[in-house]
Amino acid sequence: MDRNACGRQAMEEHIRSILSEYGDLLYRVSLSIVGNASDAEDMVQDALVAYTGEAPYFPDAAHEKQWLVKVVRNNSLMFLRKNRNRERILENYVYTSRSSTADYGIMEALKQVPEKYRTVLVLHYVEEYRVEEIAALLGKSVSAIKMRLKRGRSLLADKYEEYA
Repeated sequence: MDRNACGRQAMEEHIRSILSEYGDLLYRVSLSIVGNASDAEDMVQDALVAYTGEAPYFPDAAHEKQWLVKVVRNNSLMFLRKNRNRERILENYVYTSRSSTADYGIMEALKQVPEKYRTVLVLHYVEEYRVEEIAALLGKSVSAIKMRLKRGRSLLADKYEEYA
């Protein structure tokens, strides 16, 4: 086997391990932004293509995970900006969520919350990340994440009352 084939095979193995380890997280982060299952899958795929194209070096798995979350988030935001179709935000989330506590009223209210709060709420309450972990993933301070959670909860409560 030639050298390129070994390198390609190693990269394919690594991509499989990334999907196994972070695939669900990356998908749900994107889904919380784009609101459509097939578009969310595309955003994850685009992030993996970028990963293989750039072949970045990371000192540890935490940095790799942070990079992947940022790329998926940025891809998803760019997708929204290009399409400006905000009516579909989180439309399929109720049906594809792995959470057994998914409530349609909450999901409808959540899609009305601005993205910067929605992402933090999903990471904290759906994915069960600690505030410190969210801060590291999004490259924000712990106090900024706490404030986004506080404001996001308040906005979500206001929006939920409209649907209840």
